Amino acid sequence: MDLLAIFTQMSWVAAILLIVGVVLIGIEAFVPGFGFFGVGGTVSLIAGIIVRICQGLNVEQSMAFILLCLAVFIVFGLIFVFSARFGLFGRNLFEKSSTLDKNYNVPERKIKKLVGKSGKAITDINLGGKAKIRGKIYDVQSLSSFIETGSNIKVVDIKNNILVVRKWFE
Repeated sequence: MDLLAIFTQMSWVAAILLIVGVVLIGIEAFVPGFGFFGVGGTVSLIAGIIVRICQGLNVEQSMAFILLCLAVFIVFGLIFVFSARFGLFGRNLFEKSSTLDKNYNVPERKIKKLVGKSGKAITDINLGGKAKIRGKIYDVQSLSSFIETGSNIKVVDIKNNILVVRKWFE
């Protein structure tokens, strides 16, 4: 069986379909979601296999070619599953920030201790902003008025796990 002939006698149409299929499935492995990349890659890979088999491969070469393509598909599938399960590529590589407040996972009992403490606004604070209190950065909200960056602030309340602050003059 001449396995090398599978690739050396391949037409450019089959080669492009196979390359596009592998690239799209590779993208799907790193950005999970089974959308355009997964469907497009699968269709392109299957079309490339069909075109190559129709170009005159014998049964042995056809089976070897299908098994090789299946192996590539399985490797990318394992990368996809590993990425989706452990967040190795999807979340950490492409998503830089969360839409959740920084205080979201902080237990309320911990931030209740901050009521009465002072700090410094590190962003402008109106409906929301950020302040540094006791060396840590928290999401905060102004009690009544706009607070400029760099102003001294004091925590006066907690609403929905958000620290409510007012301008503080020391």
